[in-house]
Amino acid sequence: MKAPSAALLTALLLLSACSPEKKAEAPPAPSASTAQAGLVAVAEVAPVLEVAPGQPDDAHKGDADDPAFWLNPADPAKSLVIGAVKNAGLRVYDLSGKLVQRLDPIADGRYNNVDVAYGLKRPDGSRIDIAVASDRGGDRLIVWRIDPAAPGGPLVDITDLSQGQVFPTRRAPDSSGEVENPVTDQHSAYGLTLWHDKATDTVNAIVAQRKEGRLVQQRLVVKQDGTVGHERVRAWDFPYSHKGQDLTAKEWSPQFEGLVVDEERSILFAGQEDVGLWRVNLATGVADDKPFYETRGATDSPFNNPDSRVVRDVEGLALYRGANGQGYLVVSSQGSAHGDHPKPDGAGLDDTFAVFERGGDNRYLGSFRIKAANGVDGVQECDGAEIVSFVLPGYPQGLLMVQDGYNDDLNGMSGKPASTNFKFVSWADVVSAFPVPLPVQPGGHDPRAGFAP
Repeated sequence: MKAPSAALLTALLLLSACSPEKKAEAPPAPSASTAQAGLVAVAEVAPVLEVAPGQPDDAHKGDADDPAFWLNPADPAKSLVIGAVKNAGLRVYDLSGKLVQRLDPIADGRYNNVDVAYGLKRPDGSRIDIAVASDRGGDRLIVWRIDPAAPGGPLVDITDLSQGQVFPTRRAPDSSGEVENPVTDQHSAYGLTLWHDKATDTVNAIVAQRKEGRLVQQRLVVKQDGTVGHERVRAWDFPYSHKGQDLTAKEWSPQFEGLVVDEERSILFAGQEDVGLWRVNLATGVADDKPFYETRGATDSPFNNPDSRVVRDVEGLALYRGANGQGYLVVSSQGSAHGDHPKPDGAGLDDTFAVFERGGDNRYLGSFRIKAANGVDGVQECDGAEIVSFVLPGYPQGLLMVQDGYNDDLNGMSGKPASTNFKFVSWADVVSAFPVPLPVQPGGHDPRAGFAP
């Protein structure tokens, strides 16, 4: 895949320049007293559209989970949204939400998370763009080449099926060491994000192990036959207790799912579902010794943090990469508001998205909810999210893509969603929904910049 032409980059820059930049200061965080009262102000944003059809769309019992975005180098209007739909594999959509391609899973496959990387270098020196999914069912990484001109495309499977497990071992139950990890136990590949390390010109997958407090870095390896496997680079193990709460106890978990890398800062943001948000410095390999932002915990637990604006079961981390290092980290505060036994710990923050500064100490800035509007239902129990800062048709400051765990469940409380899907939201609508609009500088991140010819 060739890098975008000078003409295309010029056009993108001109489009960015034409978009008004908002210079207002970021709003102050809500007061602790307001949060404790369960009255945190939450902005509301309308979706632009939703993809169709939703899931399930066949006998595979598909379930939408995680979206990714691919920027077309020749024409941004022909970019693609790629969605992991678990037992049904992947679905690929255009920017109108129309289905472009369906990819059923390989045997016993369950594609949990998906991400895109640009410029993977092949043995002959050429480069390709790829999509990679974590296969929870087989503890594998499934890899596709992205090429709209390819027969059977735009995604073409190039997985090295001889690859071993991503997680051949796991923590022993008594913490005494490592034990074998049978795939059938499903302590397998779960959360995933990709990171193109420009220093080594390698593409790496950061993968979370289901039911465990472990993250690993797997370097993608292109074989001579063009297939792609992976090899272990390093691992990070996180505590199995937090502030006196045993994370292996019933209704608690040490696992991570939401992951995203800030390539310009070499920082991995990782969401430990019941605990909170961690940072890992990928340049040094050192993880913080505690989360930089905790969840609310639970009222019946020693870990009880009522000042937090993020509910347990945090997922869906996404990064808005603006110009000059500006931007935002967005986190899905999924919560447990639905079903037969909703938990009381959400305090009005279930089904919201928390916004943090991209840099500095990653200060919390506010929260928003995606409401029902324009003939599209709202978003509930969001598992996965993605943001791009590119100027796109209809999205002058970028596009937010989110999974909706309760598609068409307009009352939000039945606990029995008929389907799930993905919804598109204009980032311009998000930043303008806050009482003081968030500053935004779109178009600052070129994912193909810096590659050798």
